[in-house]
Amino acid sequence: MKTIMIVMIFIMCYAPVLIIFSITPYITRKTESFGVSISEKIYFDPRVKMIRDSYRNNVLIAGGFIAVLALLLALFLPMPANIFALTAGVFVEIGLAFVFYLGGHKKMKALKAENNWMGNNKHQVIVVDTEFRQKRVRVSKGWFLLYIIVILATLGIGFAMYDKMPDRVPIHYNINGEADLWVDKSYKVLFAIPGVQSFIMFLMMFVYWTIGKAKQQVDASDPERSIEQNRLFRYRWSAFTVFAGLAMVAMFSLFQLSSIGLVNDTRLLTILPLLISSSIVAVSIVLSITTGQGGSRISVRQGEFKDVINRDDDKYWKLGVFYYNPDDPALFVEKRFGIGWTNNFARPMSWIMIIGFIVILILIYVVSMMSAK
Repeated sequence: MKTIMIVMIFIMCYAPVLIIFSITPYITRKTESFGVSISEKIYFDPRVKMIRDSYRNNVLIAGGFIAVLALLLALFLPMPANIFALTAGVFVEIGLAFVFYLGGHKKMKALKAENNWMGNNKHQVIVVDTEFRQKRVRVSKGWFLLYIIVILATLGIGFAMYDKMPDRVPIHYNINGEADLWVDKSYKVLFAIPGVQSFIMFLMMFVYWTIGKAKQQVDASDPERSIEQNRLFRYRWSAFTVFAGLAMVAMFSLFQLSSIGLVNDTRLLTILPLLISSSIVAVSIVLSITTGQGGSRISVRQGEFKDVINRDDDKYWKLGVFYYNPDDPALFVEKRFGIGWTNNFARPMSWIMIIGFIVILILIYVVSMMSAK
């Protein structure tokens, strides 16, 4: 059982990391390469292609080596050292991928400067759709009512079955599916899992809100196509956000059923969460590949092509990944390397939200540890 669980965790952690990082240069907008703004035709330049391919190969080779090493350590080391090995390996892979990215970023900046790809003679344009927010860019927020129904049902079942709860309630299971952390039976235990579910709901609602409020990014060479791609991009990811969060909320209901003694199959309690988590990750990868950053890989009807390029705002992107523009009121903008959005770190509210999120996570951890005995 231990070996099977280690292999499942290994696949769930390492396969997505290697896949996502290796394909990132190919699913980012063609008007951006390693955090450097370029025109779409430059994307197909053999020198730029070589930088992408070199990055991909480095990620796969180095990441593959780290993955195999972590798996061997996890299989032969005792607990909890094996879990530490698996976790540390993932962070090492992420760190290496960032180092390889910085190499690509440096090469792209040098190429751009050397060839004067966006010199003074280039016509740079910014396009904004003033009616974009009025379009259907997200799924209905009414779907969040399902979260409330599941949370209330989880809480209600707990109170209804309180008399049948064991005196000691398991709240954590190890890699073998065995309970290794317990708390005394009390009514506050019934609120623990609904509390986590509520946190997930508010987190997904925040992401949903971010998707709708994030700054527009329209390709000036074909605005009509770009606007529709971006609308579909937001719509698809809002749907993923809503239903992935709902799956996690439902998964935690299973733990509530376990705590009150209605579900006692340890294999189910261990394997099902892994399957749900793996499915969410797999769907996110497929969605990333088929959609692309900003919807750039979605096939839609082309509009009238204009021989212009987007505004060069590289100076606001530190290392090509950190956006810092005090003159931009937007809190969220599209990432330049990868899928999704990032913060405008020049806005104080961005830091308030980041710090607030970290504080909430710390409080949840501290409260859970203080409750456990």
